[in-house]
Amino acid sequence: MAVPSDIWLYRITHIDNLEHILREGCLTVHSKKRSKNYRQIGDKSMIDYRKDLDAPNPPGGKFSEFIPFYLGPRSPMLYQIATGWEDIEQVDQREIIYIISSFEMVKEHDLEFFFTDGHARSRTSKPFINEGDFKKLDWEAIYARRWNNEANDLRRKDRKQSEFLVKDHLPVSCIVRIGVYSVSVKRKVLDLLESIGLEIDVNVDPRELYYDHL
Repeated sequence: MAVPSDIWLYRITHIDNLEHILREGCLTVHSKKRSKNYRQIGDKSMIDYRKDLDAPNPPGGKFSEFIPFYLGPRSPMLYQIATGWEDIEQVDQREIIYIISSFEMVKEHDLEFFFTDGHARSRTSKPFINEGDFKKLDWEAIYARRWNNEANDLRRKDRKQSEFLVKDHLPVSCIVRIGVYSVSVKRKVLDLLESIGLEIDVNVDPRELYYDHL
């Protein structure tokens, strides 16, 4: 699969966090502006493990200074959260939303970033900062519906989890759309957007963004 003409960035979060995100943008784990009531989902041990690791230089800094996005939907982490697999706290997919940005928006806002050809914590993953290196990523795996490793391909799951990490802050103006599981959640998000005075597309897309067979 060739590099997509539009490179989308996908971040999943609990819907309870949306109001704060719409007011402040996407923040790092240790940002002073981060809500005290922020509801963390996913592998908390991974967050703790990565926080003091050095990020690639350039751009430099610590992993805790970056906001991670996946380069494709339906991540293995979403599967873990939705099923409670491997002792991850289980959360109904209807409560999980996508904050979707794009590489073009990151460029327009002149944000620092790096991306990887696999899970960023994996020692086998390589970091990149140049747009031309997107061709080195396995886009077929990134967008695959079935991503489990196979006997002749033990890094497939890892490549599925290729990441794009934005340094410090992703402003609200970079959010292209919000992905949701159901019409009822869309209504809730639209009401919130109206109350804040923002116009952002909201897409109901359970098949392309979520695991519709669970």
